Amino acid sequence: MLLTLLLGCFFLVFGNCILPEPQSTCPKESIYIYPCICVHNSNYGIRVKCENTNLATLSIAFLNLGNERLPIEELIIYKCNIVRFYGPALYPLNVRILKFVDTPLKFIEEHSFLGVNRTLQELHLINSVLEKFPREATQILGNLTVLNIRGHKINELQSNIFLESLLAHKIERLEISNGTLNSLLVETLKPLQKLKWLDLHGNQLIVLKKNQFKGLKYIEYLDLSHNLINKLDSSHIGDLTNMAWFNLSHNAISDLKRGTFARNSLLKLLNLNSNKISKIDSSSFRGMRLMRRLHLNNNRIFDIGRGTFGTMTRLGTIDLSKNMIKKIDYLMFNKLQYVEHIDISENQVTIVEKSAFKDLYSTTMNLSFNAIQTIENHAFENCVNIIILDLSHNKLQNISKMAFDSATYATMLQLSYNYLTALNQIPLQNMTGLKILNVSHNYIQTIPRQTFPKLYELHTIDLSYNNISDIYNTIFQTLFNLRMLNLSHNSLNKIKPSTFGSLPTLLDLDLSYNKLNDISRESLIKLLSCRTLSLKHNELKKIFLIPISLGYLDISENLLHEIPNMNVWPSMNALLSLDLSYNRLSDNLFHGSFENLLSLRILKLQANNINKPPWEALSSLTSLQYIYLQDNNLTCLHKTAFGKLSILFELNLANNQLHNINECAFEGLLQLLKLNLTNNHIKNIPNGAFKGLVSLKNLDLSHNLLEKLDNQTNGLLDDCLSLETINLSHNNLEFFTSKTLPYDPWIPYKIKEVDLSYNSMSVLNVDLTMGTQKVIFMNLSHNNIYDIKKYVLGNITALQTLDLSYNKLSDLSDDVFILPKNLSTLIMNHNYFKYFPWNHIVKMSNLLVLDFEYNNFCNFDENLMKILRNGTNLKYTGNPLHCNCLVRPLRRWLDTFTEIPKDWTNLKCMSPSYIAHMQLWGVSEMLMNCSDIDILKDPKYDVSSDVKYRDLEFDRDKNTWEISWYVVTRKDTGDFYIVVRELESSKNIFEKDIIYKERSLKIRDLPDSNVKYELCILARDSVGNIKHFRKSQCRILDKTAFKSNSKQSTINTLLAVILIVFMNLC
Repeated sequence: MLLTLLLGCFFLVFGNCILPEPQSTCPKESIYIYPCICVHNSNYGIRVKCENTNLATLSIAFLNLGNERLPIEELIIYKCNIVRFYGPALYPLNVRILKFVDTPLKFIEEHSFLGVNRTLQELHLINSVLEKFPREATQILGNLTVLNIRGHKINELQSNIFLESLLAHKIERLEISNGTLNSLLVETLKPLQKLKWLDLHGNQLIVLKKNQFKGLKYIEYLDLSHNLINKLDSSHIGDLTNMAWFNLSHNAISDLKRGTFARNSLLKLLNLNSNKISKIDSSSFRGMRLMRRLHLNNNRIFDIGRGTFGTMTRLGTIDLSKNMIKKIDYLMFNKLQYVEHIDISENQVTIVEKSAFKDLYSTTMNLSFNAIQTIENHAFENCVNIIILDLSHNKLQNISKMAFDSATYATMLQLSYNYLTALNQIPLQNMTGLKILNVSHNYIQTIPRQTFPKLYELHTIDLSYNNISDIYNTIFQTLFNLRMLNLSHNSLNKIKPSTFGSLPTLLDLDLSYNKLNDISRESLIKLLSCRTLSLKHNELKKIFLIPISLGYLDISENLLHEIPNMNVWPSMNALLSLDLSYNRLSDNLFHGSFENLLSLRILKLQANNINKPPWEALSSLTSLQYIYLQDNNLTCLHKTAFGKLSILFELNLANNQLHNINECAFEGLLQLLKLNLTNNHIKNIPNGAFKGLVSLKNLDLSHNLLEKLDNQTNGLLDDCLSLETINLSHNNLEFFTSKTLPYDPWIPYKIKEVDLSYNSMSVLNVDLTMGTQKVIFMNLSHNNIYDIKKYVLGNITALQTLDLSYNKLSDLSDDVFILPKNLSTLIMNHNYFKYFPWNHIVKMSNLLVLDFEYNNFCNFDENLMKILRNGTNLKYTGNPLHCNCLVRPLRRWLDTFTEIPKDWTNLKCMSPSYIAHMQLWGVSEMLMNCSDIDILKDPKYDVSSDVKYRDLEFDRDKNTWEISWYVVTRKDTGDFYIVVRELESSKNIFEKDIIYKERSLKIRDLPDSNVKYELCILARDSVGNIKHFRKSQCRILDKTAFKSNSKQSTINTLLAVILIVFMNLC
């Protein structure tokens, strides 16, 4: 027993959990349900989506799907070409949820849902063009609980649409929204006794009738938003005694009459936003004792009666924003013990009267974007723990010290964008729970004494964008939890020793964008926990002592001329990043300037007019990893220009004036990974300049004046053993030689990405293969390349992305474009190709992107269709395409998409003249003609037909023609019309309509005469109109041309074969 228990625990802990497969799984052969796809398995059924097809094709897919005998949890018919849905298409299926999405349904005929009427529980008709409610079709849906018609053209719902209908028995949720419904009869919805959810939003309803919802006592959710309703009273909704959620927003309600909601005592959410209501009082909401959310925003309310919200004791949200309220009256918000959010923003409030907010707890109050000038004494009474009090964007010049009583405090106080001039104008004496104080964007000039009482929880103060010039000594020392202090964008010009004093909890201090010209040497040293200090954009001329815990110091955009080499940085410090960019240091960095910065990792010295590398100053930075020296005046790099920085990872020298780099210039930088020399004046770099950069992975030499990288015997990059990415764009390179990139059969170089764009190369020869064996990305765009030698590109075997755009390439030898097998992206746009060996491209199985935009191709090669069908993203826009019959396969391919791919939307026909400049996807195949008869004999260049013959045979014994066909079009197709006519006179001998799910027919006993007959299979659209009459859909009935198909003939033939075999054996 114990052993069994231990084994069980072992397998429980170490064994892999194998979940059982869902009970319903997708069909193994997905082709049988094409054009539908199975997208999900589950225990309840599979999820199937059918897209961009027609009713005739769907019927076969549904028939095959029904043969699988699988329950379908959800069937989505998405963007299909069906105007009238009818017939037995759904009969083989077992569907629970059926959705027609973005399908232009105009009619749904009776008996359309036969077969699913017992299983269907949800029906969704989304973005249709229904003109009347499908009463006859839906009346058999006795198990339907959800009916959603979202997007329609139904103007009126007749009174009998649910009468004597099985649909009314179980339906709980009805949505008829986003349409043109303008009238709703009282009797219409009365049979829906179990309805709980009614959504009529987005229609054109103007008037609600008396007892509009009579008998619908179980409705809990009612949405009438986005209509034109101009009146509401108790006679309209009085019968909805169980309603909990009512949305009447975006209508034209101008008045709430007394007792409108008196009988809706269970209402919890009422949304009346975006109406024309001008006043409310206590009678407006009488009886709504359970109300939790009240939305009255974006109305015209200017008068709120006293005690309006008093009866709604459970209110959680009151939204009165975007109205015309001018004052917050006495006891307007009183004893609302459950209120969580009060929003009175964007009104015209000028005064908050006494006791306007009383006896509230843990509430968020938004009074922003008003014109508040006065807050009376005790305006906020017993408002304990206001989570957020937002008084921003008002006109407050002073706040009375008695505005908040002793029990009232806010966790976050937002006072930005007001007219305050001194910080002591804010009553903070009782704000014991205050954590965040924002007084930015005011006119504060001073922070006087006794501004802050002892506040134990205040951790963030934002005083930015003021005019503060004076801070009283140690004013912040009573804030025992202060962590972030923002004093940026003020007028401070001096920091005295006692300005901040000792603030042991302060982590972040922002003094940027002031006028500081003097910081007392020891004024900040007592900020023992400070980790980030920003002094950006000031007028400092000297360095000060920093706190020992400081990790990030920003002194950029100041007036520093030098950094003394003694007593600048404390011997104990934790500085990780130092930003000295945009100062005036020039060449005044000496040995000892960065003494004691043993932990510094990032040093920024951009735009300091530095003329030579400050290697002496850098020599003491043993932990330095990143140096940024861009935008200086460096002109020359001598040997060991930066000294020995053994763990330096990145060196940025961009945007300087470098024109001379000596040998071994970067010696000592053994761990350098990234070197940026872009945008300099470098014309020549001697071999050996990069000696010692054995770890370098990324080298940027773009935007220079380089003409070559070698001296014919040695290469510049031979010492860069780890180099992976090199950028040589925007130079003057004319040739790619065998030494441009490092190559040695005994050294495993690692170059993977090469950018040679924007140079002057004209020919690519075999030298391009030297050093590029591992290159996966190569950019040769924007050169003057007009010739590529044979087999060059194919020998760059690892290449995955090749960009040859914006060159002068034209028709080259086929051998040039035998490309690497791994190539996935080929970019050749903006060249001069008229011909290309597409047969080589077809064989490239890994090709994902092929860009030939803006060349000179006139024709569309048949191989391009093979490339498209392989899954390659072909870009062909901008070519002077001649839209003849050779383009018809491409036009048909575009029809297979629900939405035209972005890369093909702008492809235009440039000839013939009658369709010039028209977008290809909008040109009919009938307009794409060919004069060459031989081409027209190929059926793939014929105008696409609706149907094609699968088989046509004649049974002589039964005098019967046996016909079978299949549908090839995706356009609206329903039934089939079969006609046999005399070839010469076009007189109909036989005609018959065939239901859309059939694909075969037998025609018996046609008149036997010398007259030739023609058989045509025509398609009707779902409405019943006969579609195009194509020649390919007609066949001549010639008995002599067809073999007999009778069983007797088959038997006779079989017996003859057996007899011959027997005689041979004898």
